Amino acid sequence: MYKKFNKKRIAQVTGLVLATALISPIASAEVSGEVSLTNDYRFRGVSQTASNFAIQAGVDWSHDSGFFLGAWASNVDFDEPDYNGPDIELDIYAGYYGELNDDLSYDVTLYRYNYPGDSDLDYLEASIGVDFSGFRLAYWYTNDYGGSDLDLHYTEVNYSYEFYENWSLDLHYGYNFGDGIDDGEGFDSYADYSIGVSTEVAGIGLSLAWLDTDISDDNQVTDDLYNTEGTVLASVSYAF
Repeated sequence: MYKKFNKKRIAQVTGLVLATALISPIASAEVSGEVSLTNDYRFRGVSQTASNFAIQAGVDWSHDSGFFLGAWASNVDFDEPDYNGPDIELDIYAGYYGELNDDLSYDVTLYRYNYPGDSDLDYLEASIGVDFSGFRLAYWYTNDYGGSDLDLHYTEVNYSYEFYENWSLDLHYGYNFGDGIDDGEGFDSYADYSIGVSTEVAGIGLSLAWLDTDISDDNQVTDDLYNTEGTVLASVSYAF
């Protein structure tokens, strides 16, 4: 089930700086970015860093027309006894964002997940999302998960509520299904969920959350590599 192609989202800092320098002069557009540190990189409930820290960064370019593109990167750790996996994940994406009214918006995005050092893991994934009054609903699909020629579907609902000035309650529920996570013994779906709080202090974003899955004990991964046990996730970020 959790093979070396379980993952998600960075680039080398030099690449991000170069991308910013190339696209910033374009008129009617905006460039933004973020750098963050987290105690574990979890992709849909599964650790991508063998339960270790991750440094992540991204840059986005958005046009007034609604079109956007960007890149996001993180260190990863997929090393196994007989496999030296990649150390970096670099995601490139492009899409369109639109607003139907002040409370309702939508977006469609195409992602390319890249793993320098092992291009066999690279794959494309498409998503469509809707945001309404603090809620976000999204659906993700790929027919080549981790370069495996297997399909993977992911649906999620998120909700953010500001319960105090500059403090938000963040809720997430996601459902994974498809041949890409089939372990050959009938296990082909699971849910991941989290509850957390987030705030910003002096321009620094802080978040703390509990993340877990409904994977049964028989299928739970308890080793650091691809760990799926419940955990506390903490992150510090800076947006620019």
